[in-house]
Amino acid sequence: MNFDWPIIGHDSIKKFLQLSILNKSLAHAYVFYGSERVGKTTTAKVFAKSILCTHYKEYTSLSAALGESKKITALPCNECESCLQFEKGLYADFYLLEREINEKTGDKKKNITVSQIRSLQEKIGKRAFMNSYKIVIIKEAETLTKGASNSLLKTLEEPTSKTILILIGTSKELMLDTILSRCQAFKFLPIIKESVYQYLLNGGTSRPLANELANLSQGRPTVALRFMESMEALAAYKEKNSNWLNLFKKDNVDKFKFIDTVFKTKPSVDSLTKDLNELSGLVRDLLLVESHSSNLLSHIYLENELGEIAQKNSESKLIQMAKNIELTKKYLKQNINPKLALENLIINI
Repeated sequence: MNFDWPIIGHDSIKKFLQLSILNKSLAHAYVFYGSERVGKTTTAKVFAKSILCTHYKEYTSLSAALGESKKITALPCNECESCLQFEKGLYADFYLLEREINEKTGDKKKNITVSQIRSLQEKIGKRAFMNSYKIVIIKEAETLTKGASNSLLKTLEEPTSKTILILIGTSKELMLDTILSRCQAFKFLPIIKESVYQYLLNGGTSRPLANELANLSQGRPTVALRFMESMEALAAYKEKNSNWLNLFKKDNVDKFKFIDTVFKTKPSVDSLTKDLNELSGLVRDLLLVESHSSNLLSHIYLENELGEIAQKNSESKLIQMAKNIELTKKYLKQNINPKLALENLIINI
């Protein structure tokens, strides 16, 4: 049987999950953890889609009586009613749980709440609509409140029949040990540039653009794929990074004006954290230029600007900048005034 899994890298994880499907040895709970946008959610969804595919239902029923069915050629088939419903987000026995949206601000709430978990438990406790597995993906599982985690633990301790939970997060250290002990955990590492580059080439992307996107992805395939699908998003990303990099050339008055501009749109903590992650990537590139390793740059389109700024900043200063960025991200999570936190960071650039 072939597996039609459009996933860049993570070969050992893919092989393990595919074998568990073939051997009908599925666990009732998994944890996928690692850096953002490395393919955790993509893998979870294609894994779920394969299990819910009509071909897999045929495989499990036929193989018991006839051995492995030769009629089944690929999972997921992407053609059956189950696959089509899954793609449209309409499959009745698949649940994607994530932080709710705050109606007043339009931003995501800080945590996944206990009421969300209890509502989920009520749904998965009922009989499956499609006579199939019930599969749950919980994104940003590290944001579960303590009450939500304890409530989820009850489900993991007494799983209902043919129910699979997949928890996705950036770090398993942020999840309860009691939850982790009841799940199969897989760490998703960044993907090497060559794998991303080759995948883009195979998809018809030109060599210069594939090279640029592979560098920009910094081992995160989802980033490269998003930019490949939208040149507008790529242009906006480049402009934003150029603006952040220009802060290294500005005086304090202009830096404060920049901060005022950022906060005119009332950015969420999530969006500010995302910006700081990108700023961290720029500082990383400055350190690479400082160490004469420009061949490893992520933002190759900014190579000249990076070179000019690196000449005016010592390695020790750049390292301290990187530390300050991480400290500012922690401040944002602790509900310290976001604008004040960002001003304290930018003033020292």
